[in-house]
Amino acid sequence: MKVSGLISTRLRQLCAAVFIGCTIANAQTGVPAVATTTAAASSALPAIIVCGDSTAKNTGKGAEGWGTAIAAYIDPAKATVNNAAHAGTSSLTYYNGDWPKVLPQIKAGDYVLIVFGINDGGLGTPGGIGDETKEISIRNGPTQTAHTYGWYMAKMATDSLAKGAHVYLLTVTERDIWTNPKATFKDATIVTQQDGYTTADDRADRANWGKYPQWTKDVGAKLHLPVLDLATLESDTYDKMGREKVMVNYLDHNHTNPAGADIVASIIVSGLKAFKNSPFTAMLSEKGTAVVTADAKYVSENEANAATANAADSSTAGK
Repeated sequence: MKVSGLISTRLRQLCAAVFIGCTIANAQTGVPAVATTTAAASSALPAIIVCGDSTAKNTGKGAEGWGTAIAAYIDPAKATVNNAAHAGTSSLTYYNGDWPKVLPQIKAGDYVLIVFGINDGGLGTPGGIGDETKEISIRNGPTQTAHTYGWYMAKMATDSLAKGAHVYLLTVTERDIWTNPKATFKDATIVTQQDGYTTADDRADRANWGKYPQWTKDVGAKLHLPVLDLATLESDTYDKMGREKVMVNYLDHNHTNPAGADIVASIIVSGLKAFKNSPFTAMLSEKGTAVVTADAKYVSENEANAATANAADSSTAGK
């Protein structure tokens, strides 16, 4: 046998021995070495945790929420996306039902996005941001003591902060509901129109938001948390797109199809990039990097000033 052939044979034997040895070792531990490494690397990455309703997470009948679509805008080597939203929930029902399961998943360094308001009015969450309570019944269920919308938003935020996570509040997601001074609509479909009607005057309906955007901003200001005014950013974007181009991305006035979910996700990414020294910029995939950054007018930094920080330090000193 030639020397080169002998060397090749010995190399193959050596590689086979190494492979068998690794296989035996992995069989003894019960955990594949590669899988363990991958899992460890994944758990070490910061997670972007989405807490919201069906506008963020929805499945079936062609529906999809932005919390699913946003994963394509994030580089999986730099961050993971945990879409913990739940269809049909309000800030109250999410806090009582989902939050006890979501909170243990949050670790230091994660980014928690909180957005509610679509269902709060219909499910009877008391309005405002104060500490007052009210006795209510949800879906004809038993009477329960309910806090305000802002209380639930603040509690989920402070719970996350206590885990060492970063919290970003988003104002309520826009609906596919439209207005025009010379037309009436059922959601996005024209019911009647007057002479002189033009689609150029169609506007996304801001009135359906109620006071939820302002209450969300108030919570952010009170807790010094960054707030993305998604309601306004999304509506302004829709106005530019035009009603007819927007409506094909919705299944009804609340729920997007995959294409619509992708549009909302891109709008949110543009807003998250608008924060000063945005930490999200470093986490983006090529698709996310290509998104144009939104105007800074859509974000509120709500940074605590030096006087506030010093006062907080003094108040906790010795405790």
